[in-house]
Amino acid sequence: MDIRETEELTQADGAAGAAGAAAGAVGAASGRYARHLVLAGVGKLGQETFGRAKVLVVGAGGLGSPVLLYLAAAGVGELGIVDGDQVEESNLQRQVAHTQSDLGRPKVDSAADAVKALNPAIKVRTWPMRMGPDNAATLVKGYDVVVDALDTIAARLYLNDACVDAGVPMVHAAATAWSGQVMTVVPGSGGPCYRCLFGDATDDSLGPFLPARAGVLSSVPGVMGCIEATEVLKLLLGAGDSLVGRLLVFDALRMTFDEVKVLADPECRCSARMRSQA
Repeated sequence: MDIRETEELTQADGAAGAAGAAAGAVGAASGRYARHLVLAGVGKLGQETFGRAKVLVVGAGGLGSPVLLYLAAAGVGELGIVDGDQVEESNLQRQVAHTQSDLGRPKVDSAADAVKALNPAIKVRTWPMRMGPDNAATLVKGYDVVVDALDTIAARLYLNDACVDAGVPMVHAAATAWSGQVMTVVPGSGGPCYRCLFGDATDDSLGPFLPARAGVLSSVPGVMGCIEATEVLKLLLGAGDSLVGRLLVFDALRMTFDEVKVLADPECRCSARMRSQA
């Protein structure tokens, strides 16, 4: 696998070493994280949890850009970025991790630079490739949470299946035209996965609704990406209620959020995994 790293990654000597490194990082950057350190539900221990966390963001576009920037700002210790595209001019309308000077560059490189510029302490790993059935399982391995910031149903299903099989939580989002949606998948929770909801859909069947044809308001992916980042941080902390079994739907024209209850499909692989662990 062609893997590029923006800096040399080292492994801590066991859990105690990792905890010590995270604690040291928080102490050294207490000013940076001051608002977290006084926030009920985060505090010093929560910030150390962020510092030890590894999150994979698949897609460095309109959704992935705000996710990466806010997770970096929050102090998530290691971010993986997967994207096989280069920065194009049409991306700049909504993909805020990239700038005019990045045109033609691999998105993973441009996004990694944006992360490091915002928070140099973050470790970044980049994979300049598309998510597919041959690499999904390998890519999600070793991460605490995976973010679906993709723009095709086929790739989302590959990612969903890899996360379900690996038991790794996944936060899904999509944005098109004036609307967007977010849902969280936690394998083993009894809740549904992305395939339970969209397993019968195809990119061809939804073609007229995809951003390339329907367009998308520049800020809508930002709204969805910010919610994705919030879900990730909550999952890392074990805080509050996540969007498991709930599809949050945003309508920018009406400025409303609606919630759709989603049930697990008993014939889906996520349900089969639950039964195998019972």
